[in-house]
Amino acid sequence: MSGESTARMRKTVASVAALAAIALLAPLGAGAATVVNGDFETGTLSGWTSVSPGQAPEDPDGWFAYTGTESPLGTEFEPISVQAPPQGKYGAITAQTGPGVHILYQDVALEPYFSHTLSLTAYYNSYAPISSPESLDPDVEEPNQQYRIDVIKPTAPITTLSPADILASVFSTKTGAPETLGPTALTADLSPFAGQTVRLRFVEVDNELYFAAGTDAVSIASTPPSGAFTMGKLKLNRKKGTARLKVDVPGPGTVVVKDARATTASASAKKKAAKRIKRASVTAVAGGTVFVTLKPTTAGRKILKEKHKLAIKALVSFTPTGGTTTSQTLEGKLKLKASPPPKSGYGR
Repeated sequence: MSGESTARMRKTVASVAALAAIALLAPLGAGAATVVNGDFETGTLSGWTSVSPGQAPEDPDGWFAYTGTESPLGTEFEPISVQAPPQGKYGAITAQTGPGVHILYQDVALEPYFSHTLSLTAYYNSYAPISSPESLDPDVEEPNQQYRIDVIKPTAPITTLSPADILASVFSTKTGAPETLGPTALTADLSPFAGQTVRLRFVEVDNELYFAAGTDAVSIASTPPSGAFTMGKLKLNRKKGTARLKVDVPGPGTVVVKDARATTASASAKKKAAKRIKRASVTAVAGGTVFVTLKPTTAGRKILKEKHKLAIKALVSFTPTGGTTTSQTLEGKLKLKASPPPKSGYGR
């Protein structure tokens, strides 16, 4: 093989590899808020960040991906029994050799307009009574043996307890709570924060004795905005030959009404039926009621003037912002009040 052919082949292989890498990095689909490695089945904390503020770099304490029923640090210092991962082979848990605060977090982008539900499993074993002061500092003089799970602003300090920074409190131990909590399923509605990036934060603090705080099966289910809508009866304006349609929508989006007769071939000719009503639309900025005015086309008004009524068939569609269009068919009549005959000129 010539040197030129070899170089060309290497270039082709490199291009294929690059395309494959891009495909692996591409998102699986728009709209889904993704927790990376939320089940920890990689056997690592990939996708997560583990920090222990105030801890010396050489200290091993912190969060770990683990399997089995022995603390990740138990083999080196002393055996510490922990609960097995409740789902799959791996979970995440804290382990320590001394007092500290240990935080596991991940930032997640929530698709705008979607509904988002956070789900996770939490559990723990504390080797000292639970005590939960309003502090994440293990150096406080009082006992501090607590576990909490929050959704916070990504710009907030990682140890914040300010209500202005905490978007949702998913779980927190209370002073005097049992020293053991079995696997407990927890959920939180994150829909109010759609369109934002939020931070999932798991915090364990201990200054009394060992505290094995665990989590598993962390995920967010995202649902696109609903396109369901309801229509009221046509409110006729007989003087103008128009009608107003009431439409109730579940959220922001656009309502469109257009003639449906024009989309069906005429029974007597191979051509589209003439449109009888004009296309109309209205934008809803929030869920609630909107009104769309239906007006006759030139052809429709001609029929109205002759017969004083006009049978219509309309396609009513609602496209929620960020969602999928749904449609319904509306049939009804427009009516036009007959003009009074002209007055006679005699007798003036």
